[in-house]
Amino acid sequence: MTKSIAQSIRLDYQDELLNEILLDLNDRYDVQISINSKLSNACSITISETFSSIDLALEALGARCNLEVVRIGEVYAFRVYEAPEEEPKRTTYLFQGVALEQDSGEPLPFAILSTSDRNLITDENGRFSFKSFLSEQKVKLRSLGYHEQDTLLQSGEALQISLKPRVTTLDDVVVTGNRGSAPVTNIGQKSGYIQLNDVGNNLVPGLSNNLVFNNLRQYPGITAAGESIADFVIWGSYAGQNHVIYDGISLFNSWGINDDMGRVNPYMIKHVEVYKGGYNVPYGDRVGGVVMIDGKFGNTTQLEAGGSLTNQLVSAYVNIPLFNGSSAFQIAGRKTLSEELDLASGFDGDTTLIVPGYSYNDLHLKFSSNLSQNDRLEVSSVISTDSYQGTLRTRVTRQPVFQGVKVNSEQIGTSLKYVRSWSNGGLSSVILSRSRYSPKLVTNYFVDRNVFSPVRELRADNWTNLIVENRSRITHTFAATKAHQFQLNLEYIDNEASFGASEGDNIVDTSIEELSRVSVYGYDQIQWSNNFSIQVGLKAELPSEGSEVYWQPRVNARVDLSKKWNAHIGWGIYNQFISRNSVVDELGNRADVWQVSNGSSIPVLESVHNVVGVGFRDEDFEMSLEAFYKTTNGFTRYFVSRRRESFIGEGDSKAKGIDLFARKHIGNHVIWLSYSLSEVEERFGVDDRKSAYRDAPQNQLHELKAAVILNLNPFELSMTNVYGSGFSNNTFAWNRQDFEPYWRTDLALQYRFQSMKRNLEAGVSILNLFNNRNVRLNQSVSVPGGDVINTVGVPFTPTLYLNVGIR
Repeated sequence: MTKSIAQSIRLDYQDELLNEILLDLNDRYDVQISINSKLSNACSITISETFSSIDLALEALGARCNLEVVRIGEVYAFRVYEAPEEEPKRTTYLFQGVALEQDSGEPLPFAILSTSDRNLITDENGRFSFKSFLSEQKVKLRSLGYHEQDTLLQSGEALQISLKPRVTTLDDVVVTGNRGSAPVTNIGQKSGYIQLNDVGNNLVPGLSNNLVFNNLRQYPGITAAGESIADFVIWGSYAGQNHVIYDGISLFNSWGINDDMGRVNPYMIKHVEVYKGGYNVPYGDRVGGVVMIDGKFGNTTQLEAGGSLTNQLVSAYVNIPLFNGSSAFQIAGRKTLSEELDLASGFDGDTTLIVPGYSYNDLHLKFSSNLSQNDRLEVSSVISTDSYQGTLRTRVTRQPVFQGVKVNSEQIGTSLKYVRSWSNGGLSSVILSRSRYSPKLVTNYFVDRNVFSPVRELRADNWTNLIVENRSRITHTFAATKAHQFQLNLEYIDNEASFGASEGDNIVDTSIEELSRVSVYGYDQIQWSNNFSIQVGLKAELPSEGSEVYWQPRVNARVDLSKKWNAHIGWGIYNQFISRNSVVDELGNRADVWQVSNGSSIPVLESVHNVVGVGFRDEDFEMSLEAFYKTTNGFTRYFVSRRRESFIGEGDSKAKGIDLFARKHIGNHVIWLSYSLSEVEERFGVDDRKSAYRDAPQNQLHELKAAVILNLNPFELSMTNVYGSGFSNNTFAWNRQDFEPYWRTDLALQYRFQSMKRNLEAGVSILNLFNNRNVRLNQSVSVPGGDVINTVGVPFTPTLYLNVGIR
């Protein structure tokens, strides 16, 4: 039976051995105590305190001698206090480096690096950084168009993993990069995403001119019908809503005025990423899609040169290694062979079509340098100019109508990028860029009343619309841990837009507008397991005008249902602070004007994206199915009534659709199908009185695409076909024609050989093989009397070419 001591316990001892104190307590309170005599005689205590229980009193005595008291039944046992052993601090090891292409040393952006417990993606510079409790890691590196690499990494801060391009051997010619096969792509692996590697080595019709669009138009969600000269149409987007970026430079018009000529020289392109919608905060600065074009770093060890000659265009490229193999300088240029290309073969006599002519020039320069193992510098610039003009003489009205149109444009951009890998882990980049796009439009309309009266000028327009963007951006990505990889970004953007109209109707006032803003985001890639990951981002932007902060949360997730199947979702809010707003005259003719969106006189565009999809990938077959729904508000449109009164309308739109893609490899050949079912509706009004939703001009219900690539060593054949159900192509509902279906078949045939130790390619590319009559989106002209005149699309266009490679 336990003995209870209820009275207070008084301890009053002066320099007394613990042994003597315990004997005294035993006598006074009949307490049974167990202690080693050496311990009790080795500690003397001075104490003068009162305790409410014998337990507390004994604990106080034990604490003064660094002993602990344990009660076992009625016995109090004293023993040496043993502090719990601290778990040894685990050492973390840094694995940091870059993924490279074997031989050329080109960085491999967005390659997949897999460890036993996580999947990482290299950044746009091919770099990776992660920490582990293990000093060595088995990893697998994968990148489109390259052989996988399994390797054992030792921890370090300057690691390199090289991948060998897939090689096709043609007699004595070895061609790397999988050239001549199907485009090396990744689609259906995350929301609204298309990835193309080494696009410069893809055989597609029209390959010498607009390589990016000629590749992307084959995929679902990117409209091929209409051949829009203003912008990509991605998931029903409007002009100016897609952000096209080349080496950090915003391209306000990603191709020349004629859509057959891309602004970016194919010789300079290494990698293309497309985000159709539902993407996270690191990508883009618009409410539509994003097209990110990465230029080649350059070969720092070997001189390279290339050239291409067609019956329309001459192209040249040189890569020069510098500074003992640490740097490279690249230069590339293109020029049309005649002052004006004939863009209307076979349609010159059609009085219902505007027949244009075209000329184009560009120059690309890039300097790249490995300053050290951890530091890299890239300076890139692009300059392109083009001229487009056309004349129409027709009698679609009661009087002869003449139209003359001439458009000149100039796109100039420069960027400086510095990247740093830190010795304690983490990756930083600083990008400074400037872009300037300057179009000039001159349009004249004349009506000849009768043969005896002079020609009367109906309207003359002379527009200029300069848009400038300056960006300063710093990004830091922390070394990945087992479950997280966090990224922070701070950016300053300044935009300037000016508009001038020297003649005609000044619907939009001549103006110079400027808006700057600060943008910051945080982004975390969370990997719960090898089968499930989620990306969470929050972007905040504060413009210089007003005090409103624009918050833009975004979420993406992916789950691997099996080794072959995955499901993914994307959701986000997006804002845009520069806009291409439409000006519509009384006849329904439309032109787009770049303006700064300050949130007061010009609303800031806002869009909400919702995306869900599934993907399947096997060795010989891949498939993806995606559905999207997005809403956009903040549109501004300027109208002129029949009474010549002008007013401003505000509007919004909604777009929804389904994309299907399937591709099958059969031996060395490949075939694929793309299908899009979509609807785009808009409504506009004045003073908050909006009309009902109706079809937008770019609305097209169906688009079906098919492609086949045959590898008939040493010949290769590529054929693509696009069918579109047609679009209204007019801003006013009362002035819309019956939908005119779009149909175009393109063909490319190529032969590879070697001569004088030079790799050569000769071939023919034919656009619109059957010369079908197609019209361009947003290129119609309405004339008095209610008739609509369209601009001809790409006609039958044969191109003979010879490519020469020196290495």
